[in-house]
Amino acid sequence: MVIKFFSAWFCPYAQRAWLTLVHHEIPFEYIESLTVNNDQEEGIHGYTKNPRLLELNPKGLVPTLDVQPELVEVLDESNKKMLHQKDNAWVMTESIDCMVFLNTVAMTKLGGKQDLIPGASSSLLTDANTFNQKICSTFYKVLMKPTNEEQKEAFSFFATSIAEFLQKVREDGFYESETPTIVDFTVIPWLLRIPLLQHYRPMFQLDDYFNEDDGNKLKQYLSRVRGLEAVQKTLWKDEKDLIAVYKRYADGSATSQVGKAVLTGKNAHDV
Repeated sequence: MVIKFFSAWFCPYAQRAWLTLVHHEIPFEYIESLTVNNDQEEGIHGYTKNPRLLELNPKGLVPTLDVQPELVEVLDESNKKMLHQKDNAWVMTESIDCMVFLNTVAMTKLGGKQDLIPGASSSLLTDANTFNQKICSTFYKVLMKPTNEEQKEAFSFFATSIAEFLQKVREDGFYESETPTIVDFTVIPWLLRIPLLQHYRPMFQLDDYFNEDDGNKLKQYLSRVRGLEAVQKTLWKDEKDLIAVYKRYADGSATSQVGKAVLTGKNAHDV
């Protein structure tokens, strides 16, 4: 295994890197690194974190990649510069950075499959970061803002941002491409978690903000997404388990760094 992948089955940020690893068939060891604590009597709502994860990434965030020596040895200097060294290990953190690194290494060193950033497109990277803010970060505001009015405002922005994303999704394809791109892998984990909003915030419906074409296009896009092998291999086993994990966000008791950021008025993408 050329990568040790510190992850959490329920985390959409980790799923981005996981999708990329599976998409390119990069050999990796999956290490479940966040155990959910849910002691209602004691009021404990955080996570028990893998000790090695904390050594490599003191923030304790996933995804964290521990790149093994056999891969580091074949990397170009430009690839190595994307990593940082921690306790004699070569480490990569931050989900979009992980996707960029894994895609670059796969395409240049490991015989990767379909390029997620064809032509090293700067516009795709820009759009990935844009929709990370507009769609992914806003998802948590819908769950965690304290008032119905604030939740509704966040959901409106969430829905219109999805409609904006869909404008560049090709018919029978993906974002500006016939095959998945980094923009798709940036957004997919949150689109797959829309049922969480339907469960915890049923008063808000995408159809109230979509035109008919938007609704149909999202349905068809998600059908294609769910058909991807990378998605099939990175999905949770039971949606009830996922709903249970996200209860702490919906009731405002989340103590994760994302949860704390949103509760204090910051954005998830600033963590």
